[in-house]
Amino acid sequence: MTIIVRTIKDPEVRRSELIDAAQELFIAFGYNKTMIIDIVKKAGVAKGTFYYYFPSKEAILEAIIARYSTKLAAEIKNLGASVTALHKLRLLIGYLFRFDQTDIVFYLLWEEQEFSLLFKTWKQSDTILNPVLTDVIQQGTEEGTIHVQSIDETICFFWSTLSCLWESQYNKEAPKLFTRKSKIAEVILERILGISEGSLALKILI
Repeated sequence: MTIIVRTIKDPEVRRSELIDAAQELFIAFGYNKTMIIDIVKKAGVAKGTFYYYFPSKEAILEAIIARYSTKLAAEIKNLGASVTALHKLRLLIGYLFRFDQTDIVFYLLWEEQEFSLLFKTWKQSDTILNPVLTDVIQQGTEEGTIHVQSIDETICFFWSTLSCLWESQYNKEAPKLFTRKSKIAEVILERILGISEGSLALKILI
């Protein structure tokens, strides 16, 4: 008699496997062409298992973005007080433009003209990263390198400035044009954050 032994995995492990499978498929075939059945086959689970963790394909996309943003937030937070606020700010912006696998997912949503979904995931990422950005601004205030009147409003303009660069990146604009725009963005960020001119010194690569 054949005995079938079922492997019971930790829920977080199973959830992570589904997220990994979805991300790989989104990158390989695009968001629109990837179906839930493709994700469950890739992860080697039943369709019901998918719906136990995620109500929809959009929900697993949001989980991809949440995992990415949470990891990035932890990277900055774990630097501690020994790293200056300006250095943390440079690192945060640099990380946001390093074009890893999750950035590719953002890019594919742009290519597929899923603009409302892209905007929604951008806002989701912003919400997760805002507390870290607030901490950086507060640290910079204490260090005397950042001077703002209202943190919440300043953060809104921070993300609006970066979104202009993301659009340039997604539109595959010429490197020289992107470089000019990044220099303008640097000036804008210095002004809205009350940073001394030339102190931010961003290095954003297209």
